[in-house]
Amino acid sequence: MTWPNFDEPPSVAFLDVDGTLLAETTSYLYAKLLRRRGMIDQSILLRAALHGFRHKFGRLDYGRLLEYGFRLIRDIPLVELERAAYENFKDHVRPRLYEGVVDHLNRLRAGGTPLVLVSSSPAAVISPLGIYLGCSDLITTPIRVEDGRIAGLGPGPPCYGEGKLYWASRWAEERGIAMDAAVAYADNWSDRALLERVGRAVVVGPGRRLRKLAMLRGWTIVTPRSPRIGRRASPGE
Repeated sequence: MTWPNFDEPPSVAFLDVDGTLLAETTSYLYAKLLRRRGMIDQSILLRAALHGFRHKFGRLDYGRLLEYGFRLIRDIPLVELERAAYENFKDHVRPRLYEGVVDHLNRLRAGGTPLVLVSSSPAAVISPLGIYLGCSDLITTPIRVEDGRIAGLGPGPPCYGEGKLYWASRWAEERGIAMDAAVAYADNWSDRALLERVGRAVVVGPGRRLRKLAMLRGWTIVTPRSPRIGRRASPGE
């Protein structure tokens, strides 16, 4: 199914990132770039792969993973991490965006719907994507910054699972935006709290449990095409 059209513009579009807008995990791509630069140890990649497996089944303790990651980068100035994030976006994130998703979001924005990324990743990692997509805001896991470096998690829950609903609802309430008129895009079982709360929900490439729930709720299901990265087109394509 192609990306949806809406008869009435949603009040806001809450957009999950990994697996929803692109066929990869942004933070994992970012960690691989930092590892190639010698800025972090190989161990975080192994742990990230393990936690990525847990995330697939909605069993990830994301706060614990972030605290571990922050300890590994606490000596790196935030400005250097932000520079690396722009390189990561240009070389690794943008090429992996699903086919048609940018045009779809451009149409939503042109129709008056603000776009808001809702991601468990820190803002430094995903802000280049938000700028590229013309997003009005980012909702991310809060962090503490001390002396120009990431010192740990900030107040409130990580923006993961129920935390996504917490931060998105708070964002909408502060701006007088009705959640019942909003749309949320997500791909993972852990995102179901936010999907249940909004007026319209779009699930992207869902797993079995989320697909079953989407069919029960009458949500839109999108199965996007991944971009061709590192592969040749077959004859006739």
